[in-house]
Amino acid sequence: MSEEKYLILSENDMVLCEAVLEKSSADTVVMKVKDSVKSLKDLEIVKFHKMQSYAETYQGHILDISGLTVTINKVVNVSAQMRSELKVKIRFETHLTKITMLGEVENQTSVPVVSRDISCGGICFLTKTDLDTESTYEIVIPITSEPILADLKIVRKEFIPEENMFIYGSKFIDFNVNGERMLREAVFKLQMRYRKSMEEKK
Repeated sequence: MSEEKYLILSENDMVLCEAVLEKSSADTVVMKVKDSVKSLKDLEIVKFHKMQSYAETYQGHILDISGLTVTINKVVNVSAQMRSELKVKIRFETHLTKITMLGEVENQTSVPVVSRDISCGGICFLTKTDLDTESTYEIVIPITSEPILADLKIVRKEFIPEENMFIYGSKFIDFNVNGERMLREAVFKLQMRYRKSMEEKK
């Protein structure tokens, strides 16, 4: 039987380590950590999800750590909460276009934007363009294995005089399940890459 590999996250969604599921019951799981349990020391609450499945995320309390084995109890499904809260700081250049009342992309020049951070619920970006906050826009997200087209609504707007830029907070709308899964996978991989780079600098 193949191993069930998991990522263990902190309560604020930072990737901590990889682990293999050893056994599970109604509200308790036992996992064997791949390298070191150092990142789990002194923590009370952690989250975890399968390495190759980003649809379901769980949260629980660390009951015991023995060697590389960690026991987590009071496990609950927090997938709905994670969909909107999981966020990663990342900079990439992309563009967005306005969508008409008929749901079509307007025949106009696309607006160049630079991302600041992204989650499964939305994206924060900067641009020199003064955008209409009442409109719906389509944005290209290039961090997934295949670029995703996502519709969004602007929920926050602020002008930064020293940079002569606007910063926008937005939320995705009508995001399909496959697109959300691809985005969550990309976000987790970026977090893993960041964690490993920080460990190498120590």
